[in-house]
Amino acid sequence: MTSTEHDLHGHLQTELPRLLSLHGVPGASVAVTWRSHTFEVSAGVINTGTRVPVTPDALFQIQSITKLFTATLVMQLVDEGLVRLDEPVQTYVPGFRTADPAAGAKITVRHLLTHTGGFEGDLWQPTTTGTDALERFVDDLVTQASQHSAPGERFSYCNAGFGTLGRLVEVLRGTTWEQALRTHLAEPLGIHELAFTAGQALAFSTAIGHVSPAPGQPLRPSRAWDLMPLSNPAAGAQFSLSARDLVRLGRLFLLDGRNPSVLTDASTMLMLQPHLQHRQDAPAPVHQGLAWWLPRAGIAEHGGGAPGVASVLRIAPEHDLAAAVLTNADAGGRVARDLLDPLFADLAGIAPPTTVPVPGEGTRVSTPEAFVGRYRNRQNHFEVTQDDDGRLWVTDTPRNETVSMALLAGTTASTARRELRPLNGDAFAVIGDGGQAAGQVSFLDQGSDGRFRLYATTRVAVRDA
Repeated sequence: MTSTEHDLHGHLQTELPRLLSLHGVPGASVAVTWRSHTFEVSAGVINTGTRVPVTPDALFQIQSITKLFTATLVMQLVDEGLVRLDEPVQTYVPGFRTADPAAGAKITVRHLLTHTGGFEGDLWQPTTTGTDALERFVDDLVTQASQHSAPGERFSYCNAGFGTLGRLVEVLRGTTWEQALRTHLAEPLGIHELAFTAGQALAFSTAIGHVSPAPGQPLRPSRAWDLMPLSNPAAGAQFSLSARDLVRLGRLFLLDGRNPSVLTDASTMLMLQPHLQHRQDAPAPVHQGLAWWLPRAGIAEHGGGAPGVASVLRIAPEHDLAAAVLTNADAGGRVARDLLDPLFADLAGIAPPTTVPVPGEGTRVSTPEAFVGRYRNRQNHFEVTQDDDGRLWVTDTPRNETVSMALLAGTTASTARRELRPLNGDAFAVIGDGGQAAGQVSFLDQGSDGRFRLYATTRVAVRDA
């Protein structure tokens, strides 16, 4: 190991505890692969009630990072000639359809892999806890999913699409999604520290999420470990890994980690290629690969989160660099950002992301009536209003399973009201605490009446008034 590599390990050992303290996160596990060496660092506790320390073999829920595993399983089927990306999903899962049968018949495998199926994506209702959970999910829930856009028209993050891909894997492999993942990915990659359910997690030292019962109150362990039902495991539910095993998946996409016996170079590179831009009007564009997010040149990543859980897997394929950060609190995303941005800048020369610009306080739109209204999707209701000074505001009210999962965890899903300031075209900066930009939204599909039909963050919401 070179002195630079020694410096890296020492840096991680110093920075991780500091960042946990800074952001108030109970515990985290980190694994970094660079130049064929893997560095493991852990800090804090897996549970503030038991005070058991985090160790490198500790399991954390990875939530939506699960989609990378599902996408890789699908691409293995492509490699074997069993699936074609631009073939309708119904070719492989005959029961697949959405509430709009005509649109459902046009949705392809590629649409699902790139979140462009155009249907409601957050179907978090429980189905069963048995081996038929995904079958019931596709047959009972996806069939009721409303269609907000034509297939392939635009990006809108879609958990339900990856649940459907999990069912596709089951049908073509003739087994459960879990067993397919164990056989075709975990075993070939040497992944051993994994659990798919709460029962399996008991065999390991497993972290639990931490939430605040009310704003300003100290974090405490979630009242339940398994907040997400087992109905949608292929998109992210209870699947848990150690950081060092999660980074093994990341290595598969690095130049020095390619393994054609697991995934061909052609499929590996295809997953990392930009297929579309999330929003055309974004000042800091993010592109979409096959499951992978491509936030800026040279980087691919995916995050995962649920109440009290935040995880990130980030890779720089051309620089043989991969990192997994697993945490047990919502603020863990800030820990990952503050740890990984400087790391990838130093080791791969990749600059941190540019921030969304903050328009001046006096910035207004000339036609506020085009934006004012109520918009909704399954998990959120957004109301855009105009105040007496001509400023636009959005009130985001959680609904349905977002509310029930927060209650199960022992917290509340809070309503938030924030100012919207125009950036360019139909894009707006969301102004957070301290006057900083907390994100960006876009308004889409302007009708003949001049009003926009859709409100879009990472997900689309449809105007209902």
